[in-house]
Amino acid sequence: MDGLGEDLPAVASQQGAKLSASLFVGWPLDAPDAGGRFGYAADSQCLREALWNVLMTSPGERLMRPSFGAGLNKWIGQPNTESTRQLIASSITAAVGKWEQRVVLTSVTVVTDATDAADVVITLSYTARGQPGAAPAQLSLTLALGGGA
Repeated sequence: MDGLGEDLPAVASQQGAKLSASLFVGWPLDAPDAGGRFGYAADSQCLREALWNVLMTSPGERLMRPSFGAGLNKWIGQPNTESTRQLIASSITAAVGKWEQRVVLTSVTVVTDATDAADVVITLSYTARGQPGAAPAQLSLTLALGGGA
């Protein structure tokens, strides 16, 4: 069951076990359409939105999961140094590894933005777990540290 009263077809994983297709359907982050309906994220968009949730949620923000999230906003105002960038990458790797089991992170890079030395560009490279032949994907975002170097 997908929680909405509808069975979804199972998806075969690489290990031969069956995964529910509902693992790749998520609550939308967008506003409702003109008819008041939400468009549910599916497949790769669902994973991107779930990763975004992990990155942008601060630990302590969710009452029932107080350790959920990478808390990227805590880095705002910090200096853009090599150690800060390494700490950001480490917190992302730990949070995604703990809270988003549907992806395998292949790399997390945090580099200074070429157009603004106070900003960093964060790029996550990942593949979907349990989807044979899934193409590698990336999620990039710019975080304005604002602390200078």
